[in-house]
Amino acid sequence: MNKISRFNQPQEEKLYKILRDGYSVWVLYLDIVKFHEVEFRRGYATCNRILDELEKSIDHLLRQHAHLFKITLLECRGGDDFAIYFVPLNHTHFDFKSFIHPWLSSLLTKINNKIHEFVSEDLRLRSGFVECKAQAARSADYLLYNAVKEAFRLNKSEPDPYYDQRKEEIHQLLINPNEHLTSAYQPILDVKRGEIFGFEALARMKTPTHFSNIAELFPFAEKIGELYPIETLCRRSAIRHSSNVLAPREILFLNVDPQVLSDPDFASGQTRKLLAKKNLKPSDVVLEITERSAIQDFATFREALEHYRNQGYYIALDDVGAGYSSLQSIAELHPDFLKIDRSLIESIHTDPTKWALLETFITFSHRIGCRILAEGVEREEEMRTVVQLGVDYVQGYFVARPAFDRPEINPISLEIVKNHPHVKINEANTILSLVEPLPLFSFESSVRIVDEYFRAHPNIWLIGVSEHQRIVGVIHRDKFYSSLGTRYGVSLYMERPVTMLMDNNPLIIEDNTPIEVASSLAMSRSDAKLYDGLVVIHQQQPIGMVKVASLIKAMAETQIKIAQGANPLTGLPGNIAIEQEIQKRVNNKGSFTLIYADLNQFKHYNDSFGFQKGDMVIKILGKILLKAASAFPEQTFVGHIGGDDFVFITQSPDLKKICQKIISEFELKTEKMIGASHLSVALAVLVISAEQYFSSAEITEHAAHLKKETKLIKGNAYLIETLNHSHQNAEKGLEQ
Repeated sequence: MNKISRFNQPQEEKLYKILRDGYSVWVLYLDIVKFHEVEFRRGYATCNRILDELEKSIDHLLRQHAHLFKITLLECRGGDDFAIYFVPLNHTHFDFKSFIHPWLSSLLTKINNKIHEFVSEDLRLRSGFVECKAQAARSADYLLYNAVKEAFRLNKSEPDPYYDQRKEEIHQLLINPNEHLTSAYQPILDVKRGEIFGFEALARMKTPTHFSNIAELFPFAEKIGELYPIETLCRRSAIRHSSNVLAPREILFLNVDPQVLSDPDFASGQTRKLLAKKNLKPSDVVLEITERSAIQDFATFREALEHYRNQGYYIALDDVGAGYSSLQSIAELHPDFLKIDRSLIESIHTDPTKWALLETFITFSHRIGCRILAEGVEREEEMRTVVQLGVDYVQGYFVARPAFDRPEINPISLEIVKNHPHVKINEANTILSLVEPLPLFSFESSVRIVDEYFRAHPNIWLIGVSEHQRIVGVIHRDKFYSSLGTRYGVSLYMERPVTMLMDNNPLIIEDNTPIEVASSLAMSRSDAKLYDGLVVIHQQQPIGMVKVASLIKAMAETQIKIAQGANPLTGLPGNIAIEQEIQKRVNNKGSFTLIYADLNQFKHYNDSFGFQKGDMVIKILGKILLKAASAFPEQTFVGHIGGDDFVFITQSPDLKKICQKIISEFELKTEKMIGASHLSVALAVLVISAEQYFSSAEITEHAAHLKKETKLIKGNAYLIETLNHSHQNAEKGLEQ
C-alpha cells in the first residue's frame, strides 16, 4: 500500500533498501525565495504560520498523487528548506519531469491562496530535483547523500538548460574516458635560459560537447558529486600523453583542486605509478593548486601538501592576483612557484598599477625563495614588460598555444628573452630601476586613434611614436589636447597622422644611464620641456619612460643613502650595503663569486706622495671595478669597504677574464703616475657554490684569509678558490 511518511531513521533505511532493490528515488529540494526578507517584514510568528501552511499543502498534494508512487517521504531540513523523496511504482512508466512542474505549480497556487488570509503578498518557490539510481560500485547511503547534495545545489543555483545533457556527458566520460577526454599541453618558457622549462597539461573535451569550455566542466562535476573521479581522469590523461611533448629534464605541471589532495586514490600512490610508467619521478612534476574554492582549513591542507612535498613533488599556486588566491595562501602553503593570473598581466605595459604589483610580487618571491611565472601573456608588449621586470618563466599564447603535440615556440618571444634587459628592482643605480610602461603607436596612426586611446586610459599622460621599432617621437596628453583645443584643431588634425602633433625631439637615454646623469640631462632642458618624461631605450629599442618626479625622488633617496652609508670618497656602497648584498645572495641560494680587491704597497705610496695622490689611486681602482661590472649589470655589485679595500660580487663564470681586465686597466691608468710602479693589485677570488651552505660571516672570513694569501704574491696577481668545507681547489694567476 502507498504511504506518505515523515522522514526518520527507519524511513531512511527503507529508502536504502528500495535503492538496493533497483527502484529509482527522485529527490526534490524546495525552499521559499528570499524567505529571510519575508521574515524581516512580517516577523517570526507570521513566518511560522507560513511554514505550517506549506507543510500542510505539501502533505495534501502528496496524498492526492499517492497512487503514482510506491512511497513518498517529506523531510523538513530546517527553516524553509524541505526535501521530498518520490519512489515511482516499478510497473508504471513514469515521466517525473512532466509530473513535477505542474505539481509545483499547484503547490504554489495552493500555498498562496492559504496565506492570503493573513499575508498580502505572494510567495515564490525554488526547486531542484535529481534521480538517484543504484550503482554497483557505490553504497545506497552514499548515493542518497549525494543526490540530496546535488538537488540542494540545483535549488540554490541558476537554472541550467543543458543540465541533463551535461550530466549524461559526464556519466559517459566516466564510463569511457578515452572517447571523451584528452590533454593539450602549453609550454612554459624559462626566461634566463631561453629554453622550454616544462609544459602545463590542460584537459580538453572531445567534440561534440555541451560544455562551452573546459572551465565549465569542473564546477559542474563538483555540483553532481563527481569532481574527484573527473580530476583523476584528467590527471591520468595528462600523464599518459605527456610523452608527446616532454623532453628530458622538462617539468610537467598538473592542475589539482585542493580538495583532491585528500582523495584516497591520489594519496595511495596511483599517480606515482602512472608517472613511473612514463619514466617520470615526482620531482619532474609540479602540482598546480587551482583554487576553484577557498581553502577553509589551512592547517589540515598544509599537512596534506607536505605529504606530497616529501615525495618530491613541487608546488605551484595558480591564479595569484585573482579569485580565492590570496597572500594568506602564499604565506600558509610556501609554494615553489607563483603563477601570476592573466588579469594582472593583461595590458601591463600600459598600466603602472599592474606594473608596480608585479614588481612587488617579484621582489617578494626573491625574499621567500620561490619563482614567478607570468601566465596568459598574449601580446608582444606584455611579453617585453614581464621579461623586463624579471619574471622567471612565461606562459601564454604569445609564446605558444596549447597543442596535443610538442608546439613550436614563437621566435619573437625567444628573441625578447635573449635580448631584453632585466630591471634590477630597487637595486640598480641606473635609470632602468625607474622605468614605467610607455604605450607605443605606429607613426602611421591617426590623431583620432590616439584621442580614443587617451580617452579610454585617463591615467596615461605620455605615449611613444615608433617606426620600425625605433622611437621617433612622443605625444604628451596636455600638449595634444592643447593643439586639438584651438579653434580649428579638431577639423584640422583629427584624421591626419599623429606625427603632426608629436614632439620629435624628446630626451632619449640608454637604460644603463646612471640616475644622476639622467637627472642632470633632464634638468638642463629648456623650461618648456623641463617636466616632460624621458624615453628609455635598450640598443635603440624603446622599453619605457621615466617621470621627472620619479627622478627627483630617486635623487633625494640616493643622497640620503650616500649620507647614511656610502663611501664618501668613491660614492660606492659602504659596509652596510655590502653586508646586505652578501646576505641577499646567500638567501637566494644561488652560486656567486666574491672578489676582494686590495692594493699592495698602498700605505708606503700614501705616506710617500701624500693623501691626495693616495685618494686618486683609490678612485681609479673604484672606477676600474665599476667599468668591469658594467659588462654584467644584472649580476654584479661593487662596494667600497674603506681605504684601498673593495668588494666585487658577480655571478659571471668568466673570472679569469674579469681579473685580467681589472689588472690590465690598472696598469694602463697608473703607468704615468709618479711612484705608482710600486703599486699592484691583489684580487682574492672566492667562488661560493649553491651546492653548499655558508653564512655571510663565513664567506667574509674566508675572503679575508684568501686576501692575505694573495697579497703574499709579488706584483699584480689574482688567486681563485672555490669555497667548500674542505677549503681546497685554489688557482693562481700572476701578472708580473
